[in-house]
Amino acid sequence: MRVPINWLKEYVEFDATPEELADKLTFSGLEVEQIESLGAEYVLEIEVTPNRPDCLSIIGVAREVAALYESQLKWPDADFKEGSERVEALTSVELLDPAGCPRYTARVIDDIKITDSPGWMQERLTQCGVNPINNVVDITNYVMLECGQPMHAFDKKLLRGERIIVRPAAEGEKMATLDGVDREISPDMLMIADARKPVAVAGVMGGAGSEICGDTTTVLLESAYFEPTQNRKTSKMLGLVTESSYRFERGVDIGKVEWASRRAAYLLAEHAGGTVAQGVLDVYPEEAEERRASCRFAKIRELMGVAISNRRIVEILESLELTIEEQDEDSFIVAVPSFRVDLECERDMVEEIARIEGLDKVPDDRPRAEIVPNIDDSALRAVFECRNRLVGLGLIEVMNYSLVSSEIIRKFGFDEGSIVPLLNPISASQDVLRPALLPQMIETLGRNRAHQAAEAGLFEIGRVFRMDKDGKSRESDHLAVGLMGNVGRAIIDKRREAAPEEVFLWMKGIIEKLCSSLRVSNCLSVQKERPYFRAGCAVSVEINGVECGEMGVISLELSEALRVTEPMVVLEMQVKHLLQSVYTVPQARPIPIYPSIVRDVAIVIDDAVQSEQVTELIRKNAPPELTDVNVFDIYRGKGIRDGKRSIAYSLTYQSLERTLTDAEANEFHESIVTSLLKELDAEIRDKK
Repeated sequence: MRVPINWLKEYVEFDATPEELADKLTFSGLEVEQIESLGAEYVLEIEVTPNRPDCLSIIGVAREVAALYESQLKWPDADFKEGSERVEALTSVELLDPAGCPRYTARVIDDIKITDSPGWMQERLTQCGVNPINNVVDITNYVMLECGQPMHAFDKKLLRGERIIVRPAAEGEKMATLDGVDREISPDMLMIADARKPVAVAGVMGGAGSEICGDTTTVLLESAYFEPTQNRKTSKMLGLVTESSYRFERGVDIGKVEWASRRAAYLLAEHAGGTVAQGVLDVYPEEAEERRASCRFAKIRELMGVAISNRRIVEILESLELTIEEQDEDSFIVAVPSFRVDLECERDMVEEIARIEGLDKVPDDRPRAEIVPNIDDSALRAVFECRNRLVGLGLIEVMNYSLVSSEIIRKFGFDEGSIVPLLNPISASQDVLRPALLPQMIETLGRNRAHQAAEAGLFEIGRVFRMDKDGKSRESDHLAVGLMGNVGRAIIDKRREAAPEEVFLWMKGIIEKLCSSLRVSNCLSVQKERPYFRAGCAVSVEINGVECGEMGVISLELSEALRVTEPMVVLEMQVKHLLQSVYTVPQARPIPIYPSIVRDVAIVIDDAVQSEQVTELIRKNAPPELTDVNVFDIYRGKGIRDGKRSIAYSLTYQSLERTLTDAEANEFHESIVTSLLKELDAEIRDKK
């Protein structure tokens, strides 16, 4: 918006340099981007935000200046002498779309003489970036820049039937606009038409064939309000952005439509020799509802943080032409004028008062961090440590919403009573709080595969919500890990398809490494069945004898539903059990200087007995000299009965004080083997 300062001074008195005025306007919310010097005139280039269409005019900016400098806004003259003929006898207006055009006014001005507009008017139009054309067109543009109301002048004799019909466009209708382009118009566009054809695209551009020309003697002057959303849509569809459409799509002042018509008629009578017919055709089927905002003096001071008096609050609002009603010592009601489409409630009034009083007076309350002695943030830091370990293991972190679909949750067999529903869900796909991370992790893996990602290694640390038996919701932090495809293989070996059991072992290795890095020493997995895991490919995870999670290969039904052929393995467990020992400082042990002795044992045990159980039993019955236990062979086949398997272990013995003898190592080894045979009902397959 270009604002010549001398033109501005016709409506408000103030004493300031262009630079001072620019600073004042900028800090009140109207940013002055530059000051242009044009001889004796200075022009402000103002960036007007979309919520302030009232400032897309010289008078609108003058209103702001009047409030900032505690001056008085002066409105220009709009009174003129009318002729003897009534406007109703000369033309008519038929409004067929009151939703698209809530208000339409028309005046008729006769005895027009087309000439150049006055030099001062041409100069001001040029300063604002508008090319002068003739006195009639220049006056409509001048009034638009002056008060923000776009206008259009028709040559009345070129209108078929000499009347106006405001209607939607007909199917397949076409028209030529003033820029000389033949345009196809659609039924959802609003047209200004005469008795036969469209003569203008409402709020965007006039049509060729009814424009003002050198022999025009009678003008039909249009001043209207067009619905902003529809106007914006029409402008975009036609690819036309004009000064009129720019204002209409932001919202003009519906209350000043008739005044703008009077102002233009006054200038036409003065500078075009016109005679204005008596009256005005003002089609206004349903007047706009008056808006009011209830405000409290104390609340305004509280929100501003400034000790401003009741009197000053009222003065500022009245200086912005806001009417104060029903005022008492504590509160007041503001009647919001039609030109302020951005004001609705008390907080809006606080913003108006603050920017006029001076935003520099609002105290700078910066956030303060209070130091709390002896506060324990170890739980938070432990989560960070866990996240860093998982990233170090090559996984990528993902984040999902806490809101999920109850339909998806039911597929995983959760008890209805344990699900926390939302009272007012935003959609059917987000109607409950998630009771687990697995459903979303599985969905994420499937979504990645749908986007041609053949492999993925993901993790999420997030909060889950469940209802307890007392009907209270409980929250806890969980960890979910998901693997898909050949994510665990070296690049050279990725062409070979991964088996589900192989991906399962990769997941097992990740958890063991994670537990080791977090100093969790007693982590076991026990076979368990789940409906969403493949049979025989699911385990529960136990830490220190407490079940805290589950892991398994996703069932074929789920894989088919996600259209995933690659094996997917997922894990979920409670975070708190993982982080119990993260900051435990391990006890330092001296480095052995004496040689070690290795003994092997191969035992035949039932398939139901897990290797972890054997290792735990070995360490339980071992002397302090046992330093390491490793599995080096698992065998099923000839010589081993069905339901049995042979597992071979390598046991390392070493003393910190002396060199062990073979006899001592044999004695330790025999003791351990005896305990295995006794407690596991095992058999010795080989013994060294």
